[in-house]
Amino acid sequence: MQLRYLTLSFSHKSTPIALRERLALPQDRLSDFILSLRDKVPSLQEALLLNTCNRVEFYLCTRAPQECITAVLSRFGAYVGIELSLLESHCKSALDSEAVHHIFSVVSGLDSIVLGETQIVGQMKEAYKLCFELGVCGQEITRLMHFAFRTAAKVRTQTAIAKAPLSIASVCVKKSLESAPKRALVLGIGEMGQLVVRHLLDSGVSVYMSNRTKSKAISFATTLLEEKKITQITHVIPGDLSPESSAESKSNSNPQLGIIEWQDISACLGSFRFVFSATSAQELIITQDMARALDSSRIDIATHTTQSTPPRQWFDLAVPRDIDEACASDRIAVLCVDDLQQIIEKNRSQKKAHVQEAYGLIGMAVREYFHWIESLDVLPLIKSMRQKAKEASLQEVARAVKKGYLPKEQEEEVLRILHNAFNVFLHNPTLNLKDLSHHEEGDIIIEALQKVFTDKTQSNLLNRYKCEYDTTL
Repeated sequence: MQLRYLTLSFSHKSTPIALRERLALPQDRLSDFILSLRDKVPSLQEALLLNTCNRVEFYLCTRAPQECITAVLSRFGAYVGIELSLLESHCKSALDSEAVHHIFSVVSGLDSIVLGETQIVGQMKEAYKLCFELGVCGQEITRLMHFAFRTAAKVRTQTAIAKAPLSIASVCVKKSLESAPKRALVLGIGEMGQLVVRHLLDSGVSVYMSNRTKSKAISFATTLLEEKKITQITHVIPGDLSPESSAESKSNSNPQLGIIEWQDISACLGSFRFVFSATSAQELIITQDMARALDSSRIDIATHTTQSTPPRQWFDLAVPRDIDEACASDRIAVLCVDDLQQIIEKNRSQKKAHVQEAYGLIGMAVREYFHWIESLDVLPLIKSMRQKAKEASLQEVARAVKKGYLPKEQEEEVLRILHNAFNVFLHNPTLNLKDLSHHEEGDIIIEALQKVFTDKTQSNLLNRYKCEYDTTL
């Protein structure tokens, strides 16, 4: 049976955040689950798992799509503790050219919450790298990823879809800037947290950050210092901070950067109106009890009156979520990515004119990809090699007869000898080519031979087989 491309998608388009956070796999369990798919799903040939804040997607190669869908979803459901029927009701699947079109769209940022965002490229490369090194994906998915990254690069360079690019981090910061923050607390210094810090500093907002592993926060702060984004790094203890007030002056020219110990988050929380949380924790970082403690701190013990403090905005960029939904009140607005639709829709409307152009490039890339896959069939190449050998034999024998070097009556016998000689000569190369077509290094060798023995002029050589290392993309 023919090998088929299959995608299974749980994204912001089909899956609410309450379910997405249950589907998100922690990094320390990712490898074990991927390997379990390889070992426990016989119908699966190759697999790549993309696991981000806003999507969990399986990119699969299989000869039995329906069997593979049921087996993968059953395995996934058992692993995350969700019944199969619920997964099936939210799963969007695609097969063959539709699957390839979906993957190219995802990598190009056309399927993201924030249209045209480029963070997804790095996330996809990391996902590919992990699955490749685990031995779960090989030739077929590598071909696919190679073309996907090429397509994303074309969309970025040949359309305006990525002009003035936004990310989820920048959308959250933009929302906070409507209230003119003077300082903000950022929890978690992963990729998303670092983007938030950079956007805040660029907007003149002083940033205080905390990470469970303090050395990572220090390393990132040192990088910002070297880049001259900041002039100094301050290590902060709870007593150093006073509550932020609406009357506090804002310094746009010299934003500060402070590092807070992870265990001091609760004690420092009341000093910030604006909090951005983007950790990879599986448990809540900010609980309802912590929010209640902030409300109680607003009561003046002497007068029993409520102190006037500006409302707080807490942005939860994590999946699973870091901030308890129950923290939301008339004094605390808790926003996740799905709550920022106004800014996101404005971004989409501004880029709407370029979307059709981008999808046109993707459609062309899908056709080009399948045409290229067909071209890697070694049988036409072998036939071309044999044909060129036959033509050379006929030409040289005819020339020998014409020049009188060979009697005409011996022409057929000489041709038969040459034919047998070329068969012997090409026997091992033919077997090796057929074998190479199933190995990782085969594509580049086959394409090189095509350039030698055929009229093929355009090449899509995989110059780096492990394409996540290709810095040109």
